[in-house]
Amino acid sequence: MTKQQTKNHQRLKLYERDSLEFHRVINLSDAVFAIAMTLLVLTLDIPDVPSDQLGEALIAQTSQFAALILSFSLVAMIWWQHHSHMALLVKMDPLLIALNMIFLGVVILVPYPTNLIGNDPQAKAALIFFILTFILLNLVFMLLMIRANSIGAFTEPMTGKTFTGELAGWFVGIFILIIALIVAFWYPLVSLIILAVTLVISPILSYLSLRY
Repeated sequence: MTKQQTKNHQRLKLYERDSLEFHRVINLSDAVFAIAMTLLVLTLDIPDVPSDQLGEALIAQTSQFAALILSFSLVAMIWWQHHSHMALLVKMDPLLIALNMIFLGVVILVPYPTNLIGNDPQAKAALIFFILTFILLNLVFMLLMIRANSIGAFTEPMTGKTFTGELAGWFVGIFILIIALIVAFWYPLVSLIILAVTLVISPILSYLSLRY
């Protein structure tokens, strides 16, 4: 790196991939995801019933197990996207780090609405809160991508067509979530089904985006 490049990096406060700051951001991100995904199990209540009634109590918790599985799967998908894009970064700047912190702040919020819909899947307010959380996650992640691309942080700068395709994929995901949000006002269970369908659609869209 030339002296001029070094001065530019210092002025812009760019942290290269081999720097301590860069690795601290990556390690913190993985730790927050791990903690948030682990905390999801705490949304399950331990049945306080006699042993001969345990089977019935576990069946009564079906909605809590379903909420946990749905939430874990959605968070896992977002973690995979976050992991895949972070692996392509060669540098970060303070704004990119700040956006990542906001993103992680929303991630740790996930167990709370998960607990709410687990206790009552048909509670509209709980389901709306749950969906809004994932819409916010998607929106902040899109801002992360836009910022990373604007400072040339990816290993290979994305062309206009490639970057537009990436954003289009996220817009589709957000559009599905918005549909689920609207439906939740009248048919909460149908809204949950729509969310479950996204678990099938999203990997297919990701696969197609990689091929084309």
